[in-house]
Amino acid sequence: MQGPENTIFEISKHLYPPNAIDAGDLQGALRDFACRELLDYGLYGPCHSDVWICGFGVTLWLMGDTEGAGKVWSRACDDEVRGKFKYSIPGTFQAGLLLWFASVWLKNEDWREEANALFDKLLKKRQPVMGASFSILIAKYLRREIDLSQVQASYSDKAPQSQRHGEMESLFYAGVRAYDEGKPDETRQLWSRIKDKPKQSLQFEHYLLDHEKKKLGGSR
Repeated sequence: MQGPENTIFEISKHLYPPNAIDAGDLQGALRDFACRELLDYGLYGPCHSDVWICGFGVTLWLMGDTEGAGKVWSRACDDEVRGKFKYSIPGTFQAGLLLWFASVWLKNEDWREEANALFDKLLKKRQPVMGASFSILIAKYLRREIDLSQVQASYSDKAPQSQRHGEMESLFYAGVRAYDEGKPDETRQLWSRIKDKPKQSLQFEHYLLDHEKKKLGGSR
């Protein structure tokens, strides 16, 4: 007897939450991110990816629930410190990077400490998670251990698509750091250099960029 066609794996392949964000359906995006999180849990167990829960928080932020978004990223950071997540596109740094952003925008020092605690753990690993090399540089940049040129040098010889992804993320977090330093004009200047969002990308920072850039027309 032939098994069911709609297996968990097949369903997950066709469920891509950023499509709902692009269509302006934020409620649908929340639903889809929650479904992907549950499907990934069903496929891989407790030690799965952090990507979908991070996207859930991004969608909450876009809906105006910034505190809720921060709490989601904070919980994800705690889960990562406890070893729950084993992989993600940015090498399990994503929740910490997003929480660092939220700590700046909402002036929440507790969240800053949580993000730094995660960075401390990940940066001390002898063998970082695969895919973490660029996120390591971003984390060090936010902690003022390296400058922006060192981050940008890491992707200067990569393929064009990788360069676009690297430039977007580096300029986004450079703008966040400038804002943290009380330089909103520099934030605007840095963010103005970011090109269009790469298609079919899970770089959630671009959604935050588009959302917050509209509010930086004047002083915050």
